[in-house]
Amino acid sequence: MIKLDAQTKKQIEKYKRKVYTQYPGAFLQPVGNGYFTIAQELPDLTCKDVLSEFCIAPVTDPLKAWEYAQMSAKTNQNLNRTHPLRIEGMNMEDKIARVDARRIKSETKLHSRKNKDLDIY
Repeated sequence: MIKLDAQTKKQIEKYKRKVYTQYPGAFLQPVGNGYFTIAQELPDLTCKDVLSEFCIAPVTDPLKAWEYAQMSAKTNQNLNRTHPLRIEGMNMEDKIARVDARRIKSETKLHSRKNKDLDIY
């Protein structure tokens, strides 16, 4: 196993927290010849290579592997957030309720600001 200093371990833990949001249970997997990748065990007990999803080759440094996995998790999250087909799976009632809640929240903020302005005069 590779010896890591305290600062590198701390940085790896930081990356792990971010990776676990998108890939729960991800772990460092040695590939061979000193190369590492990040894998996730799926419910059907197969392993998914997180780095290969975004065409990232295995790397020789565990810190770089976790860093690349963190970048791929961030990219995956942004793609899921902005994907045009994301809304298709939602109920129309849920969508309307969410929009109405936002509208009501903004109206109450606007109303309270107007009252504060009137109290000043």
